[in-house]
Amino acid sequence: MDGKIVGAQERGQWRRSLSYVPQDPYLLHGTVRENLLAFLPEAGDQAIQECLRIAAADFVHSLPQGLDTLIGDRGVKLSGGERQRIVLARALLRNPSFLVLDEATSALDTENETKIQLSIAELSRRMTVLVIAHRLSTVKKADAIFVVEGGKIVEEGTYASLSGKESGRFSSLVQSG
Repeated sequence: MDGKIVGAQERGQWRRSLSYVPQDPYLLHGTVRENLLAFLPEAGDQAIQECLRIAAADFVHSLPQGLDTLIGDRGVKLSGGERQRIVLARALLRNPSFLVLDEATSALDTENETKIQLSIAELSRRMTVLVIAHRLSTVKKADAIFVVEGGKIVEEGTYASLSGKESGRFSSLVQSG
């Protein structure tokens, strides 16, 4: 990781520096604030506001009680995209050195996905970001793309190099739209 071999002794530390945002995020029955602070209870308001901004979760301020709005079990009072953005903000609040986004923007509209893509570009300057995506627009600015089929890497390169190939799995995915 970051050019270093992660041995058995370092695994615990490495795992603590990792944040994961799944496609179907899990939220606790509680308020937005309680969900954000679930893994870092000592985080301050300034850090919370910054993570909400990066995660394009400004909608929180328009909720009836803002951060103190009860969102229900698993966030049932929120849309899928709103849940994804809160879980992304929660992951960022931990200030990870490695962020895994597993289809983490699949429920977002184009405008919010674009905001988050710009944020990811900013984040990738200070942390490693692994994006698992089926929507190809999500990986346009990635430093490296790995096309996985049947559990094996079948192609790797940049968006431009892979989409520019006359024949190739990635270019056929781009052409099929």
